[in-house]
Amino acid sequence: MPIQDDLHKMPNDFLQKFVDVFGGRGWLNQSFRIVHRDRKYRVFCSESQFIAHRITDPGDIPWGFPCWVVCLVTPEQIIEEPDLSAFAAAEPSVHDWLRCLSEGDFRIL
Repeated sequence: MPIQDDLHKMPNDFLQKFVDVFGGRGWLNQSFRIVHRDRKYRVFCSESQFIAHRITDPGDIPWGFPCWVVCLVTPEQIIEEPDLSAFAAAEPSVHDWLRCLSEGDFRIL
């Protein structure tokens, strides 16, 4: 599945690629936890959004922050971790998420 940089400027087209991946695997409208690059995430995709949350391990950050959004794709926008933080991106980009999920580069918990 080729990923083109210009898709980043067309959120609806990019969302459709996530919908195709999730729908093709029977995952649409389901949330599940995965491990990717030795980190835990919760991912979800519907026809209106794709969202990835980073799940923290106990002791990683203060109590009360069990997870945070690292990627959100809706028909109107794409928000990635660098957009949400003042720090350099440590989480997968939207392109990385699409590749990871389409190629099976993760483990379901």
